[in-house]
Amino acid sequence: MFMETIILGHCILNVNSRAPGIARWRNVVKPVWDIVKSKQAGFLQLPCPEAVYLGLRRWWFVREQYNNSLFRELCRRIAVGISEILKENNTGKFKLIGLGISPSCGYRETQTDPSWGGRPREVDVKNNIKPGPGVFIEILDDTFRKYGFNYEIYDIPPLVIYPEERAGSSMYPRDFESCVREICGFLEYDCKQLHLNEYEKLVCSDSRGGRILVAPAEAAIKSLGLIERYVEEGYGLILIPSSEILTTEKEMIADLYVKQIENHLDVGHEILLMMYEPSSNLYKKTLEFLKSNGLLERIKAVTYM
Repeated sequence: MFMETIILGHCILNVNSRAPGIARWRNVVKPVWDIVKSKQAGFLQLPCPEAVYLGLRRWWFVREQYNNSLFRELCRRIAVGISEILKENNTGKFKLIGLGISPSCGYRETQTDPSWGGRPREVDVKNNIKPGPGVFIEILDDTFRKYGFNYEIYDIPPLVIYPEERAGSSMYPRDFESCVREICGFLEYDCKQLHLNEYEKLVCSDSRGGRILVAPAEAAIKSLGLIERYVEEGYGLILIPSSEILTTEKEMIADLYVKQIENHLDVGHEILLMMYEPSSNLYKKTLEFLKSNGLLERIKAVTYM
């Protein structure tokens, strides 16, 4: 059993899920991926409620636009399903990592402006930031507390995930190296093991690669080198959590991953599907949902024995 478990906001491992114009990395947020794989920590990647709810052509939203009954209910279903998966896997202690200033996944601060809405227009994307969590993190926090988990919450500084013109904030480090050092501090990782001077060369505005590998979480644990080869080739990751005891709440998680995959396909993203054994029943259920929704013929399978 892993000494530490990390729960990751979805786009940390799949930048392709971010809205157009706000993705600094090609596939994964490289410093976080490098730390997680080096620590060999157990980790779980959440679905992206934004990509499920609005797809991949969505506008830049603020908290007020996501703070509606349907989106909150979607977030609650994800939170309960993930909590049930954590319970099944005896994961009572973990670290949750969100995305700084995100209207759904921010923690310290979030983008908020009651005037946003109606006709699209130029808006102040740098100063409409206030203390407080995004909608998804708020609901995750409330649900995790009800389940009695022992956890910490952190959000990645905006400068690591947003283009610089959107990264205005008062509660996060103001330069890239300090941001990465803060991430290392939260994850208790020695920054000296990272090539800090290489990261800034890899980031640019809206650099989504449009290629995604879907695989069971078991593959990332037992065949990390294989997963890393795909990451090196520019693939983002959708890693389906491990669960053998399926319930309505857990099957809902599989269904939401499938809906997100369909939204990726609809904007022309390339999806590779790893056929990996052994994989859990939740991954098998995901494959079943992909088939019943007529999506398998749009996906290239990757066989691995």
